[in-house]
Amino acid sequence: MFKHVVLALALFLVACQPQQQTSIPTYTAAPPMATVTHTPVPPDPTPTPIIYVVQAGDSLSGIALKFDVPVEALAEANGIDDPNVIKEGQELVIPGPTAVPTVTVPPSVTPTPNVPPKLEIVEVIGRGAPTAETVIVANLGRSVSLKEWTLRDSQGNVFIFPNLFLAEGTEVRIHTGQGDDTAMHLYWNRDTAVWEEQGDTVVLADERGVIYASKTLD
Repeated sequence: MFKHVVLALALFLVACQPQQQTSIPTYTAAPPMATVTHTPVPPDPTPTPIIYVVQAGDSLSGIALKFDVPVEALAEANGIDDPNVIKEGQELVIPGPTAVPTVTVPPSVTPTPNVPPKLEIVEVIGRGAPTAETVIVANLGRSVSLKEWTLRDSQGNVFIFPNLFLAEGTEVRIHTGQGDDTAMHLYWNRDTAVWEEQGDTVVLADERGVIYASKTLD
């Protein structure tokens, strides 16, 4: 009898002990990947065509003028064969402006006029005396360089100009005798006279031999 009591008591104690629960791992689902959405770029909106209802007294040319479009383009857009025939209440599609290429016109270049020099042999003073003989040359036109120009007589005597720039409205004196050149006085440095013969001619020419002035002496 005692054995049965002990056995029952042992079974009772075992039954009263808490049972160990096996922990089950919990898996957390990964967050969903972000979805990149590309927003399509809408195409350029098509301009809404302008509809004009023909009024009494309208003409196709007048409507074209009102909307600043060519008459031919307006007729073509509406399938009109005869531009003179339109009806009151008729709906016309006004075409958009046609791009007209811009033509750039280069500015016209005005050529610089090639004005020849204008010089004059005013007079020859002190003729026959080397220390006094002087030819006076005046510039009546544009400024000019007299470099390598010549002053000569009928007997073949030649004076060659140095690098002299003669401004407009000024004059230069060419002396037969001795001296030092300046901007207004040039010297031939001769011991004998040049312009003593009556009827002699003074000739002024450029470096190419083109004559710009001459004077016959009395």
